[in-house]
Amino acid sequence: MSNKSKKAIDRKPIEDLAQILNDLNLSSISYTDGDFSISVSKGTTEYPVQVSAPNETKDIEDKSEPNLKDDPRAIKSPMVGTVYLQPEPGANKFVKIGDQVKSGQTLLIIEAMKTMNPIDSNLQGKVIKILVENEQAVEFGQPLMLIG
Repeated sequence: MSNKSKKAIDRKPIEDLAQILNDLNLSSISYTDGDFSISVSKGTTEYPVQVSAPNETKDIEDKSEPNLKDDPRAIKSPMVGTVYLQPEPGANKFVKIGDQVKSGQTLLIIEAMKTMNPIDSNLQGKVIKILVENEQAVEFGQPLMLIG
């Protein structure tokens, strides 16, 4: 039996993501580039490293609203981290759907490397949609909410 049909797995992207995972103290991280998709997680599954073959899976974002990354109304995550929609547990949310916001107003917090980073609006208008849940892990560039 020939091994020519078996494709070798490039370990470099897996090792790079695992290093970022550890450096940022995350439980999981994903990366997609065209048809290539890779996810690395620790302590959550029996098989912590998952590599998807081309077209085997689609991003959740692609299933729901594929054009949000290019949507001019989108507030995007400037970093990898965990989203908090309120300043502290039990407090009111920074904003809710229908609220009017102005440029510079804090919309949410992203915790990265044990630092709380307020995310301010660079847009002015009404909160149309909040695309993340409280305490959800987010990736760099991920749309967080729509302001219009």
